[in-house]
Amino acid sequence: MNRSALYWSFVVVLLVSFKVVAQLPSNRVKPATMYYAGDTVKSPRLGLRAQIPAGWEGVLPRDTEVFLLMSVDNSISEIYVVVNENVDLAGQQKRWEAGLNLSDALKLELSGTITLRGTNVICAEGRLGGAKANNQEKIYVEAKCSPAGFCVSYLLTADPSAFENAKRGLQAFVDNTIFEEPSTESPYANFNWNNFLSGKVLLMIGYEKRSKREDNVSLCSDGSFRSRITRTGIFKDQGKGYQGTKRGRWSVQGNGEKAILTLAFDKNPAFDVEMEIKDEEIYIRGSRYFVGESEECK
Repeated sequence: MNRSALYWSFVVVLLVSFKVVAQLPSNRVKPATMYYAGDTVKSPRLGLRAQIPAGWEGVLPRDTEVFLLMSVDNSISEIYVVVNENVDLAGQQKRWEAGLNLSDALKLELSGTITLRGTNVICAEGRLGGAKANNQEKIYVEAKCSPAGFCVSYLLTADPSAFENAKRGLQAFVDNTIFEEPSTESPYANFNWNNFLSGKVLLMIGYEKRSKREDNVSLCSDGSFRSRITRTGIFKDQGKGYQGTKRGRWSVQGNGEKAILTLAFDKNPAFDVEMEIKDEEIYIRGSRYFVGESEECK
């Protein structure tokens, strides 16, 4: 079984061109953002932070909950990190002993006994079982648990020649994982909608009866905007009067995750647009919009 297949099987258990990621609060790990050796990744909600070890880089692929660490020394070795909530160290050990079903034909099993490393980390070597198993790579797992009631599991797959060095990298990442008091504050509590939208384009593209439909609204930093609408989209039932290319002035009033974008048209009545940000994605009236730098504002 190739590495890509193992990754997607592991996701079972456990970019778009226009992104909002770079503009979002920097106090937590962001999907589709690369983290390099020495960088710190955080989850304030869980009270968890860790530092990327030397020789590794990491990413949280979009739409998954598995953080991936990749070796930068050209060796074939990767570390998958997943949070298991509502479990303690004893419960985590039982999960390992029962084996992890990665897919219908692939199961992660222990190949030795579970031991304690230090005072609060359990570890073991593993193997893949099942019809699609390929045991050319070595597997090693560790887990570390928070007093808040969750455990973090770390799974290493590596070629035998790179295994010991990769294992040291995993252990460095585990040792650099620190548990803190969880935070209940929204990461967008002080989100600056005006700064975020200035110089950006809001874009939604769809296809209806084989024809392209597009909403495109450029919000320039001088307060002007230009919209190009080919379907009702952003304006819903009032869309017909706003289709085509329009101009005007824009302003926004935000309160945490939600905001009201006001578009004051030169030749049409002003229109209020309800916006919301959820999990690094922008939604307007329930539909997802992409955000990027506007070429028209330059």
